[in-house]
Amino acid sequence: MGNGISAQIIAGYLQKELHGEEFYITKVLALSNVQDYCFTFSKNNNVNIDKKCLILVPNDFNSSNNCSFSYIKSDNPRLDFAKVIDDFFTKKVFSGIADIVKIGKNTIISDSVQINDFCFIGENVKIGKNTVINNNVTIYNNTIIGENCYIKSGSVIGEDGFGFDFEDDGTPIRIPHIGNVEIGNNVEIGAKNTIARGTLGSTQINDNVKIDDQVHIAHNCKIGMNTIITACAEISGSVTIGKNCWIGPNCSIIQKVKIGDNVIIGIGSVITTNIEDNKKIMGFESLNLRSLLKVKKRIDYGK
Repeated sequence: MGNGISAQIIAGYLQKELHGEEFYITKVLALSNVQDYCFTFSKNNNVNIDKKCLILVPNDFNSSNNCSFSYIKSDNPRLDFAKVIDDFFTKKVFSGIADIVKIGKNTIISDSVQINDFCFIGENVKIGKNTVINNNVTIYNNTIIGENCYIKSGSVIGEDGFGFDFEDDGTPIRIPHIGNVEIGNNVEIGAKNTIARGTLGSTQINDNVKIDDQVHIAHNCKIGMNTIITACAEISGSVTIGKNCWIGPNCSIIQKVKIGDNVIIGIGSVITTNIEDNKKIMGFESLNLRSLLKVKKRIDYGK
């Protein structure tokens, strides 16, 4: 980065005004560890820093006349901070395919895709431009992956789902899964995820979905755009999740449940029934948050 990036360039990039002195920034640090010539952000308007640095602050920030740091006002300092780091302070890797990668027949991979070591890419796979696939990822036949996706190490996408029927004597017989997985644009898939292919159709992960590490998504699921799925969630077969949802850590969602748009599901919840749009759910048996709090009050009162 040479001598760093100027505070004015960062302000111009964000299309905002620079308040204070212009200087060059050489590092990015947390507000708790701020140093001279660094870039950081604050989520509140009470900033008492005696360093020559650049801070993204909320719009209601009021500086004193002897303010030693420069600042940029923002509607969302954390979001703008992330954008600046990504564009100016993150090392960009060159696209390309590592030597130790196996790619099947009739697979189409855009020129700007990066695939790292020990990956397996099956037949008839399509991968869109600017997608990055980390180490030890397995992508099975007929999977479609959009543009600007990021797939972390150890994930398995498009393998058989888990489905059985039974003989009269109780012997389980595997139901073949001959569908595929379709992943939209700007999707992130965490480390050691499993996304099973559809039984006959497609398991669908729509645009801008972000999935944390160690998540399981079963066959025929459909995940709506902008939804966040956090670590260790388990989503059973044929579940539909709407747009702009938040699925908390360690959630379990039973098969064929339908979850509406803008739903928030708290940590460790067990979802067994459909959920309407704009609901907040927490706890066992899909209790509405208000109902759960009422139950907890009654339990506490009885102690």
